[in-house]
Amino acid sequence: MPSIYDLLHQDHEKVKRALDRILDTTDGAEKTREKLFSEIRHDLELHTRFEEDVFYPQFRDASEDDDADDEVEDALEEHAEAKDMLEKLSAMDKTSEEFVETVEELKQALEHHISDEEEEMFPQARKALDEDTARQMGDRYQQMKQG
Repeated sequence: MPSIYDLLHQDHEKVKRALDRILDTTDGAEKTREKLFSEIRHDLELHTRFEEDVFYPQFRDASEDDDADDEVEDALEEHAEAKDMLEKLSAMDKTSEEFVETVEELKQALEHHISDEEEEMFPQARKALDEDTARQMGDRYQQMKQG
């Protein structure tokens, strides 16, 4: 069974690839952009809901490091920013230059967030949460993704 860290990392990589694919399209690729954006939005909504409802609270509760609260608060702010961008992107013409520019902004924001999580939060969480808990969270996340 994969740990929660592996699953979240896989999500991060999948979304980064999908954003790159959108940015590699031409203005005439409206259907491709629509499809990719729909997948990104779905994946990010599920991912952020799991982190906010399960991973962040358990990390915060288990951590004895004072930085944990700051890490979680920072992550929640970054989630809110990404959600706002997703809302804006949903309403935009997928063939517009504004859409491409906003996708680029979203990509940069997510790369920053991913870096924070994987380089700062995950190492702290690995110390605070035992392997069994990480695997149980992984199982729960996989169930959530399937149903």
